[in-house]
Amino acid sequence: MNHWIRALVIAAFCAGLAAFPLFAQAPKPDSAVVVKLTAQQERGAKAFLAYCAMCHGDHGAGDGPLAAELAKREGARVAHLDDAARLEKLGSRGVRNVIVRGGGHTGRSNLMPAWGEHLAPAVVADITEYVMVLPRLNPGIPSATIAKYLAAPAGSPAEGRTLFVHFCTACHGPQGKGDGFNADTLRVRHNVRPRNLTETAYFRKKTDRDIYSTIALGGGHTGKSAFMPGWTYRLEPAQIKHLVSYVRAISKTPSQP
Repeated sequence: MNHWIRALVIAAFCAGLAAFPLFAQAPKPDSAVVVKLTAQQERGAKAFLAYCAMCHGDHGAGDGPLAAELAKREGARVAHLDDAARLEKLGSRGVRNVIVRGGGHTGRSNLMPAWGEHLAPAVVADITEYVMVLPRLNPGIPSATIAKYLAAPAGSPAEGRTLFVHFCTACHGPQGKGDGFNADTLRVRHNVRPRNLTETAYFRKKTDRDIYSTIALGGGHTGKSAFMPGWTYRLEPAQIKHLVSYVRAISKTPSQP
């Protein structure tokens, strides 16, 4: 079962939550002090949303979309990264060590992946800097920003956009144009380009069943790239249908049963 959960988290690495335009500053809840993110923290925030938020949550509160699954199947609690005492005890060096080496090598759950195997040192450093500032950020302002970012297009289910942001945008990009956080790596290393999901001409020829099958089974089972993961093990049929509706909305094509 541990293997299954680790596969779940690594799959989210390939199709996880991508970055969006971030707030520049946020006041502390109990004072007029303003916390302004540095350029490095801004970069770290984007990488955090792409690779960490699926478990740790958008604000590090341990409430990401995979957190409940980990608790239910493994009895594992995702770390709360907005806990000032926890981070002060670890320090930036300790946080970086956990990110690089994973939980199994740092006295924590082995369900925490070793991201040093996947992320460049500069990206790890950026994430570390952002994590260290998380307890000082007021979640009120970024929550409003996130709500705006997660707003679904007219005529599509609200959950479709949220699911797309959490599981698809790292490759397909914030607006589905194939320009996600992982897109360049896929192109350079594997000569694979994530599909531009806004291509009307392409999706006009596809039925809803075609789109559903690709999302559910992955590219390897539908004549496309095997780097497109199958999400049937993680998403319910109704959720996959929401994603189909979202793709229809951004490709500006009508439903074709």
